[in-house]
Amino acid sequence: MKEPPFIIEEVNDLGVVARSRAQDERARRNSEWLQAHWPDLLPQARGKFVAVAGQEAFLADTPEEAWRLARAAHPDDDGAISQYVFPEGGPRLYAHCR
Repeated sequence: MKEPPFIIEEVNDLGVVARSRAQDERARRNSEWLQAHWPDLLPQARGKFVAVAGQEAFLADTPEEAWRLARAAHPDDDGAISQYVFPEGGPRLYAHCR
């Protein structure tokens, strides 16, 4: 199977750079908000997907639903983040190679 080419391009357009930096800043703010508000989200977030947009959390059973809720509430936040929150407890399997 042929791998797609890996292309690196230099971006010199100041408008593109500014938009990218602004998006990164929105993602940083959402990430920091999530870190600061874990106690508010747990334990109801366990076993669910959380999306954060506009420094507001949206919980759902599927990633698509979490993203849909976040985009509906904050359509202009292109720095939204999401992740799965593992259930607490229960068995964890770790494989060992010998």
